Amino acid sequence: VKSMDLSRRSWYVLQGLVEEHLFTDVITELAAGQKYRIPPVQLLHSLLECFLLGNTDAVFFAKLCHVLYLILQHDPPWKSLSMLKYYLDLLQCPICKRGTWSLIEMLVRSCLYCKTICHVEPVSGREDEQKIVHKTLLKFFLDLVKAEVEFLKKSLVEGINSQHQQVMPQTVLLKTFWLGSGTSVLFTKHINILADWVILSHRELNRKNDSFRCEIAGLLNAILGTAVEYWIISGFLMDRNVFHQIADDLAQYLAISCDDFSICELKMFICAIPSLWLQMFVAEAVLKHMCLQRNIAVPTEPLCLQKIVCSYLPALREIALHETKIHKAKKKKIGQQPCPESQRALQMLNGDKQNQVKVLPDLPDLTFNKLTAKAEVQTAHTKEISYLLAEEVYKRNIKGETALHKACISNNVERLIQLLSVPGTDINVKDYAGWTPLHEACNHGSTVCVREILQRCPEVDLLSQVDGVTPLHDALSNGHVEIGKLLLQHGGPVLLRQRNSNGKLPLDCVESVAVKEELLNLVHPEESIESFYECIEQEFCSQLRELCFILFNKLLLNFCSVYNLSSPLTLTLREVACSNVLPVLAYGNSKMKNTFSKDWLVDTYFRELETFQKLPQFLQEISGNIVFFPEEQMKALLATLKTMIEAYQLF
Repeated sequence: VKSMDLSRRSWYVLQGLVEEHLFTDVITELAAGQKYRIPPVQLLHSLLECFLLGNTDAVFFAKLCHVLYLILQHDPPWKSLSMLKYYLDLLQCPICKRGTWSLIEMLVRSCLYCKTICHVEPVSGREDEQKIVHKTLLKFFLDLVKAEVEFLKKSLVEGINSQHQQVMPQTVLLKTFWLGSGTSVLFTKHINILADWVILSHRELNRKNDSFRCEIAGLLNAILGTAVEYWIISGFLMDRNVFHQIADDLAQYLAISCDDFSICELKMFICAIPSLWLQMFVAEAVLKHMCLQRNIAVPTEPLCLQKIVCSYLPALREIALHETKIHKAKKKKIGQQPCPESQRALQMLNGDKQNQVKVLPDLPDLTFNKLTAKAEVQTAHTKEISYLLAEEVYKRNIKGETALHKACISNNVERLIQLLSVPGTDINVKDYAGWTPLHEACNHGSTVCVREILQRCPEVDLLSQVDGVTPLHDALSNGHVEIGKLLLQHGGPVLLRQRNSNGKLPLDCVESVAVKEELLNLVHPEESIESFYECIEQEFCSQLRELCFILFNKLLLNFCSVYNLSSPLTLTLREVACSNVLPVLAYGNSKMKNTFSKDWLVDTYFRELETFQKLPQFLQEISGNIVFFPEEQMKALLATLKTMIEAYQLF
């Protein structure tokens, strides 16, 4: 369908309907028109503003989305620079109009942090509906930038731009995350923030797995992956090797940011990365970090097939052996274990945050009951006092501590109850170092405060941690056993399985074997300390071996896929991958050599292809590691590699 602008008369008619607030008629006319016509940005902004302010329903928004996708289908941003400007004008808040990044930031703030978007008052009873709308707008942005990347890939493979470009391809993606075409740095402030969103979304998913959180995590992951693939394709177009920027900057940042994830959480995070390129580089960054922690040397050369098979595979074998030796050593003696020293002072802005000697003693139940009764009487506030309290809830000191933190530090239960009575109070609020009010109460021995939080706040996060230090770690490392019991009674056995950054379990913070058994029996009656540790270590070693296998699997198979080293098979293993932009045998080597006659890319490709041809020689070495990794999964990997080799030989 040929695109044509709205006539001046049609524009006046629709504008008149907007001025009369007949928004439903306008959107119906746009969505059901027999001929596609590109609407003015001002008209779409009026409709979007109407919906964001809560003046329409879901049917209205569905029609608006239909119009947006029609525009993307018929007039994509790569059609012309004027169309690119059209999308950049469109993709911003219709009221403040501060650009595309500001709109994305606003939508993520709503979906991820449950914050009210700008200029919009929350509509009672429609909060979930509004969040779904914001998620849908994020999805449209993702579909748009993915379409841009697909167009660039197609252009590259078909040789539309055979000459190297001097500037980055002009896209909505570029203008959103890199602002201009002259940038040579991948890890900009906006990419950094996007990476933080990805990590946070997975933290939230680990804390509470629901369908909405899962969708948001997937969207943010996909946007980051699309940005990475755009950066790689732009590098190809500009004859620039950008792999090191992804591996050394972004992937390392992601690996360090999820350092406190459990093995299961880390495995889920890596497997959830949709971009094969980014997934591969993150897997390498995680593996490097694991080797560094265990003093296992790996070469510093860029990632290549030779390095994966000849360096990383033996390193993974060493990691498995290293953990097995530690497990055997722990079996010999499971008695008193050293109490890990608190790392808090290193993370605060100034001064020693915690006084770990002068802490308030655990209070008996009688005193607790008296204080609670007194506090309950004092929670009757006037509206004026409630307003003042609401203001105080959000105030922070230089360390980022809120009134909730300070009440828990000082064991001021009356003050705590007052603050918790304020609507919207977030009990999981963190100071600048990441500590929650519950952490503070546990660290300072504020038993009454802990009990109030557990009773009044079902949403409290008992697994919140800094460097792996959970509230239970905090309580037991400071000798507050009664608080530890309260936490276990409320949170169950999962609390005992959490490790801090030093690999310590909460029970490792307790010196007395009798106290350990008492705590353990609260959640595992009649189980011995020895059997508990034995079970935990076996589970840990098994999970670690599985993680090692996944890392190796992602490195090896993703590398072969993105470099298209076995073209017939890789096309069936992935839905979308950047391998299209690399030399594809099906398109003919001569064509690619003419396109990239003196390119580093061609040299790299044929060097990796030469190594791939030697892969049959490595199969025996890979097979020798089956004993260290999950047997069935390793056999499946070997079968896949053999099929890839056979496919290449037949090709």
